[in-house]
Amino acid sequence: MGIFSSKTKPNPPKTKKEEPQEGIFASSFSFAFIVVLVFAFKSSILDANNIPSGSMIPTLKIGDFLFVNKMRYSIRMPFTEKELFRIDDPKRGDIVTFIPPASALAQEESRTGIFAKRFVKRVVGLPGDTIRITRKFVDTKDRGRVLFVFFEYKPKDGTEFLSYSPREVPIGDELSDLDNIDASQRALFVEQKPGFEHFILEGFEDDRRGHIFECCDFVTGHVIPDGQYMVMGDNRDDSHDSRAWGFVNREDILGKALVIYFSINWKDFTCEYKSGKELSEKGAEFAERYTGEELEKKCDPSEVIPPSHRYSEEETRFGWIERTLKYRLWRLDVRWDRIGRILK
Repeated sequence: MGIFSSKTKPNPPKTKKEEPQEGIFASSFSFAFIVVLVFAFKSSILDANNIPSGSMIPTLKIGDFLFVNKMRYSIRMPFTEKELFRIDDPKRGDIVTFIPPASALAQEESRTGIFAKRFVKRVVGLPGDTIRITRKFVDTKDRGRVLFVFFEYKPKDGTEFLSYSPREVPIGDELSDLDNIDASQRALFVEQKPGFEHFILEGFEDDRRGHIFECCDFVTGHVIPDGQYMVMGDNRDDSHDSRAWGFVNREDILGKALVIYFSINWKDFTCEYKSGKELSEKGAEFAERYTGEELEKKCDPSEVIPPSHRYSEEETRFGWIERTLKYRLWRLDVRWDRIGRILK
């Protein structure tokens, strides 16, 4: 009986093996440590930024995503942007990210904190330069008469004013994929910087938010103080920059734009136009547009009113998500030719 009873004796129920408490803590700590490392890397070594506005068109277009080298000029304390060690200074023509002066910000914008405002512009003046700016009308082949901002600089140890030798170039396809109606109507020029050249835009009217020459007397010539830099956008008529609010302190320059790693044309401002190339060639009044049911499929009603009246009430997060899912995802274009473009 004992033999049979030993065979028929039921096995004891298996108990669920619990994960050691210290294992949970270790996993959580590892995850938190990785998150801290990622954000520390982003804040002090290599940052990723997107371009939401048109001040640097056509060099940087709305919808471009770029990497910024945060160690190009200084070593900074992670999470604080406090400069620990200076490596180099910005060069003439560099595209830089920086903390804008308080005078450059709207009342609700901040220079510090999680939602701090950061600008991207091109360095056009170095410490000690004397800057002189003349506005004059220039006749162009593609755009007729434009109001050109002619920029001159005299280096600190120089004896005469120099310019960046601007010259008009054919528009071609450079303005055919802009999400900005005004910029697509402007004339295209190139300026010479040490070792390279880059595009700038000029139009008939200056529609920048700030009044030109508001901060300094650039008409007769103004000296940039030591430790400060003059910056401007390449879209000269639509750039809120040093002409309006002054110079940027060296310690506020955070990094140098490195490369465009992705680029999307969301067509938020041009969705009603059938062809971006036709828009740039014929102008907003003559380019063919969608109408009726086609327009309803392409654009949210808020996107076909004048930009000055658009989003008079701030768009909610839910409204943005709804508009993106319903319209933006289906009309976007990826600018494949811009991916991997080295910035100068």
